[in-house]
Amino acid sequence: MSSTLTGLFAGGAAPPWLPRDVHEGRRFAYFAQLFLLIASTLLWFILGIAFIVLGIFGGRGWGPGDVILGFLFLVFMALAFFSGLMVRKTVIDPIDQGRFVDARNDCVIWLIIAIFIGPVIPGLFLVLTYVKLGDALIAQGIGGYAAYAPGAAQAPPPQPYVAPPPAPAAPPPEAPPAPPPHTQMVRCRNCNVSYPAFMHSCPNCGAPKA
Repeated sequence: MSSTLTGLFAGGAAPPWLPRDVHEGRRFAYFAQLFLLIASTLLWFILGIAFIVLGIFGGRGWGPGDVILGFLFLVFMALAFFSGLMVRKTVIDPIDQGRFVDARNDCVIWLIIAIFIGPVIPGLFLVLTYVKLGDALIAQGIGGYAAYAPGAAQAPPPQPYVAPPPAPAAPPPEAPPAPPPHTQMVRCRNCNVSYPAFMHSCPNCGAPKA
């Protein structure tokens, strides 16, 4: 029996390393869990059974509508019991594991449900849990992580600018080929053909250069 209760209820003792605000928020979540699993579940169970029995056997003034209402109360009983289990799994256990952001985010879901099916009191405890976890996260830094101490984090020194290596110079354009040297020409008096002056005779008719 004790092992069954241990599986349903989170322990009342919080880890000693929890911050003060988180410790208080966990205590409120613990009370919300107790109300949901015991008081709210028992309340809706008694009301549900009573309305069903009176709707069937109550005689005049009671009827099928009361029976339906009794079954609705039993649905509320199941929701209250389930919410109590989930408060432990998604709020209290993450707090004990140091996952304060996850616990706070999931707390919103169950506080909304608990306000309507609690009735009210478990929801108020979860609202206080949400507020206390928020105070702890603000004290630790946005996102639930501890802020850096002054001087603990330093930006790396700026690196000197290094110019990129220059692109290789384009090879100079090639010079156009030099024109061939001018050759002095002479004209053959015999056949009237021009030929270089260094020749001693006309290559056409063989006449000697004059």
